[in-house]
Formats: sequence, structure tokens, C-alpha cells
Amino acid sequence: MANKARHGLLLASLLFKFAMADDIISQNYADLVEMPKADAKQKDKAFTDMEIKKITELAKIDEWANTILILIYTGLRINELLTLTKFNVDLKHMTITGGSKTEAGKDRIIPIHPIIQPYIKYWYEKEGTHLIQRNGKPISYNYYSKYLYYPVLEKLKIRKLSPHATRHTFASLLDRANANPKAAQALLGHANYETTANIYVHKDINDLKKAIESI
Repeated sequence: MANKARHGLLLASLLFKFAMADDIISQNYADLVEMPKADAKQKDKAFTDMEIKKITELAKIDEWANTILILIYTGLRINELLTLTKFNVDLKHMTITGGSKTEAGKDRIIPIHPIIQPYIKYWYEKEGTHLIQRNGKPISYNYYSKYLYYPVLEKLKIRKLSPHATRHTFASLLDRANANPKAAQALLGHANYETTANIYVHKDINDLKKAIESI
């Protein structure tokens, strides 16, 4: 419905422009119309503090709950996490190097938050080349989402937000903690970070750690 209204407004704007060109009217009245902002979709919402607390508690005894916590405290997309190999993990410096989708997001360095360090070590010590795996084999996005991710939320009786909500949660936590904006962009690997890449290509790892530890 909202899309139809926007298309209608666009058409009206064009008609008014033609009318102005023929001196029929002196103003494009479509410019005076304000469209209501689209409601945020369920998938774009972030987990609440109470929901994060429940996930944190279950993560102590449930390995799939701890993967959700890893997503929340790294900002990694699901496929980015599932394709990580142990070569992407540096336990000495407690960092993860990974990411994809955009030039700004590729091979970004993410310090491992203290809360998830035990879980990263747990997965690192399991068999297989991938960090997160099942019986030593990689996991697909669909399998993880359907059989591992949503069952955890159901078990906890919390909102069934999409897996991408973990990324929104990470961004929200950084924002609330007043993390350095450029460090936050680097950690999230947003495409718009490309505009400042020439200046912040080698973002100081200490800045990234401060941003992570601020949440």
C-alpha cells in the first residue's frame, strides 16, 4: 500500500512539472506532500537487554545459544560467521579477521569481546576447519536459521527476530555506548565506510578494541 502511494506521488509530481512548464500552475504541489515513514519491520529490530540476558544465560549450557551471542558481539552476518575458518581467528591477540559483501566489509578485523572469548575458544578446539560447524562439517545459512537459531529463541520464549537482528543489536549496543563512529563503521563493514576508507584504511586496533569493550 505504501509503495503504491509513493508511486502515485511520483506520478503527480511529474504531472505538476508538465503543468508548470505550460504555465498552468506556478508550483509543484506534490512537493508539499509528506509521506509517512515506513514502519520498522520485525526483522530490523534489535534484541532487548532482557532478551540478551536470557541468551547469555542459556549460552553457558547451550552451544547454539552461544553462537547467537557471538553474532551479537561481533556484528558478523550469518554467512560471515558460518564461513569463518580457524585461520580467521587469532587467539593470541583475540581478534577475528573476516567479513564479506562489500569492499568495506571484507577482511575486517573484529576484536573478540570478553563475554564471547570462552565460546570462541570452545569452537576453536572442536574438530573441523570451520570455526562454527556441526560434526566437523560446515553449516548452511538455511540449516542454521531453521534448526539451530530459531529453536533457541523458542526455547527462551523470546521474540523470533530474524538472524540479521543480531547485527542490528550489535550496532545498537555500539551506539548506546557512544563508540567511536569510525570504529563502529569499520567493525560493521558498512558500504558507506568506503567514503572514508582512504583516511581510515588501517584503523588502529586499539580504537577497535575500545569500541568493542565499550558495550
